[in-house]
Amino acid sequence: MSVTLSSRDRVLRAIRFEPTDCVAVAPYMYDVAAQHAQIPLREFYSRGDVMAQALLALRESLQQDVIAIGSDNYYIAEGFGCGTVHHQDDLPTLEQPACSKLDEVLELVVPNPHRDGRMPVMLEAIELVKQAVGSDIAIRSPGTGPFALASYFIGSEQWLYEVAMIEAEMPEANELAVRHALQLATEALIQFGKACIAAGADILHCGDSLASCNVISPATYERFVLPYQQQVFAAWKEACAPACLLHICGNSTAVLSKYAETGADVIEVDNDVQLAEARITVGTRTALMGNMHTVKELWRAAPEDSYQAAQRCIAEGAGRGFILGSGCIVPRHTPLENLRAMVRAAREHSGSLGSSNIQ
Repeated sequence: MSVTLSSRDRVLRAIRFEPTDCVAVAPYMYDVAAQHAQIPLREFYSRGDVMAQALLALRESLQQDVIAIGSDNYYIAEGFGCGTVHHQDDLPTLEQPACSKLDEVLELVVPNPHRDGRMPVMLEAIELVKQAVGSDIAIRSPGTGPFALASYFIGSEQWLYEVAMIEAEMPEANELAVRHALQLATEALIQFGKACIAAGADILHCGDSLASCNVISPATYERFVLPYQQQVFAAWKEACAPACLLHICGNSTAVLSKYAETGADVIEVDNDVQLAEARITVGTRTALMGNMHTVKELWRAAPEDSYQAAQRCIAEGAGRGFILGSGCIVPRHTPLENLRAMVRAAREHSGSLGSSNIQ
């Protein structure tokens, strides 16, 4: 006899490589919800209640398995003193880093997730969504990574220059300050993640965009990123996070094996990565999520094209331990019909995963 799982159970079982009734589907979406609800973005990312209402309305329309809470990457950075500009109908932009020079990071302190920056907005949204959906739908926390977050302290361009000076063994390099910034960012992410667990998040998201192999080398990743991501995931798991997710944009093929060493339960891979190759590389060490092209196969596609792209990803994902997702954040103006086609493709794949044998 076949069994129908709740969305939350479907996702968590997929992450654990357990059989599911159909393919779990989780397009990575934030501001699509604001567009769908026809509300200004500034209201969406500044008020937890507005964010929650918009995300719940979007889920009612699409029926995807995961509700992702969040909007941008600066909600923690603001707590460190980074100055941002809040636009009426666009996402916040970084206007002023917290420090004017690198050694000033030694004076920074870890912010309080319940009080500082826009972390309270995100926590409120998680709590309100959890109250509405209970244990029926998986909730994904906002995501920032230690390398990206540390870069906001002095500005990303200057940060990359400081790291490069260390690797080039230049006399003016300041590895102590760089390491201190990374440890501050790591501790901030740990504390925020624990607050997200308490608020009701099921999937804790570490999204380290600046650590992409399109930006830094695999050697830089292993030296300056991997140890701090490992700290984050270890602490989250110690705090009993149901699942931990790593997302890094770009072509991560060269470091996928290292990603599997972070402690993440699931790796969300961008469309530049071949899913079939990713499965061979990570094996059963982590589940995979991905990786429809957010522009070519979702935003600017016809519904049938989105459906076919989803089918391709499902085939390449190779069964258990796979969640159908987007390669990165779905663009705000993506037609809902394309996202519905994505969900439909996942729902139609039931027998291949052994729905009649769920234990």
